[in-house]
Amino acid sequence: MNVPKAIELAFADIIRDAEIGEGVIIRAWQSLSSDGSWSSTPDREFPMIDIRCGPPRSDDNQSTLNVECAITMATKTDDDKNHSFVSAMYDAVQEVCNNLFKAFRTGSETDEPLASFLAVISGEVASAEFDFGGLTFGEGLAPFDDNGANAIGINMVVHYSRSDF
Repeated sequence: MNVPKAIELAFADIIRDAEIGEGVIIRAWQSLSSDGSWSSTPDREFPMIDIRCGPPRSDDNQSTLNVECAITMATKTDDDKNHSFVSAMYDAVQEVCNNLFKAFRTGSETDEPLASFLAVISGEVASAEFDFGGLTFGEGLAPFDDNGANAIGINMVVHYSRSDF
């Protein structure tokens, strides 16, 4: 499996444990069926959290890699006119990301949610493909309304190295 796909699954896993609200579909872009509530007809239902990780790129030092993951929370505008539901989803996901970052910053890979996050990744990719290096926050996605959906997003960057390079 590819590393971005494994990272998408890891974010989906730890977000599922948060209090994100009733009926929220979590869409790990490369593994849509990993959320049992997803259906191909229709493909996109709201409220949803969409997780998409881009291909790896090298860090400035040219010896480590990073994957940027966009985590977008969205509701239908007509169902969430005052944006309270999408805001509550954002609060829950921001807290998950804050706790993930805090566990990284304190240096304890056994603290939750970092331990669960890394366990999902290690269960999906070979150990030579992923040696965790850290987390940073990327550019956030300001709230917007597009095609009848309210949305807001967080970008998390996962840094890692590979022993097979």
